Amino acid sequence: MSNQKTGYGMLTPIHLVVLAGIVVGAIATSCMGAFKLPDVWIFSIVGGIGLAYVLLGLVDCILRARALAAAPLDSQDVSDRAVARELAESLPGTGLLARHSRRLLAAWGAGATGQQVSRMAATQLYRALLALVAEGVAIFAVVAIGLLISDFPMFDAVVINIATTIILLLIPLVTLARIQGASRESGYIESQFLARIGNDTPAAATTDFAQKVETSVNAATARFADTETKAAAAIEAATAKLADAQQKALAALTDAQTSASAAALKASTESAAALAKSSADAAQALAKSQAEAAAAMAQGQTEVAKQLERVTALAASIEKVLDLQKSVDGTLKSVSATDEFKSTLLELKRHLAESDELIKTATKPRRIRFVENPAE
Repeated sequence: MSNQKTGYGMLTPIHLVVLAGIVVGAIATSCMGAFKLPDVWIFSIVGGIGLAYVLLGLVDCILRARALAAAPLDSQDVSDRAVARELAESLPGTGLLARHSRRLLAAWGAGATGQQVSRMAATQLYRALLALVAEGVAIFAVVAIGLLISDFPMFDAVVINIATTIILLLIPLVTLARIQGASRESGYIESQFLARIGNDTPAAATTDFAQKVETSVNAATARFADTETKAAAAIEAATAKLADAQQKALAALTDAQTSASAAALKASTESAAALAKSSADAAQALAKSQAEAAAAMAQGQTEVAKQLERVTALAASIEKVLDLQKSVDGTLKSVSATDEFKSTLLELKRHLAESDELIKTATKPRRIRFVENPAE
């Protein structure tokens, strides 16, 4: 795809024409056996360049006519930008028609307006015509100047002179034919592409939107009518099923009510008997419970009276103990306040200190030395 998007787009790039002219000139010079004649060399080379341009130009015209006849845009919905983007990537061909179409499709798919794409198409046509005219003028000038420099006409080679003259006349004709081919390609692009996207103005967009809305509303109305018919049939069938179900439910309800009435009467009789028995049992149990509760209450009152008596006696004992403790505390205070008691305590303290010193002295480690004296 990169080779399709880049390049010259025509078969007559100047380097290819010059190279072909040199090859043709060398072959013609070798056929004439005039390698050492500069005029023959110049004549052969410029004649070869003209012949190469004419032949390549004719081939280019044929290929472009075939590409135009293929009509690559006729069956495509190029007004849809998504389709335009896909077509810009997949459109085959390396000629001007394919290259220009791909560029315009890519611009339209990228979000360009119809006016922008139209201006782009005009710019592409202008560049193509300018290149074609420049090619024809340059090749004609090169051939004419070369023939003037060389020894033309060559009176000893009439056939070569005629052929060269024909080539010189064919150069502008081929150029004109190629210009006409470019114009036909531009007209095809205008009619098959620009004419389909040129109405992207707000008014045209509103018209298209109204048409689309009308189409959608008509389709929705048809679908609604079909749905309504189906719904009516479904409602009728459901109504019949509902009536049948109601009759069956009414019969079942009547049977159930009869059965329920008999069962309710039986249950009521049984419940009344059970309730009478339960009431008698409950009355007996209540009388028994009241008698037991009265006896337990009397016994409890007796026990409470006994406990109160014990608490009263205990309180009297506690008061006696408190009085005794007060008297003992008073006695101890009076004793500790006398001088004799204080002196006794000091003497006891001094005695304890002396005893402590004696104990420390007695418990110190001692060293025993044995001295041996000679016997007398």
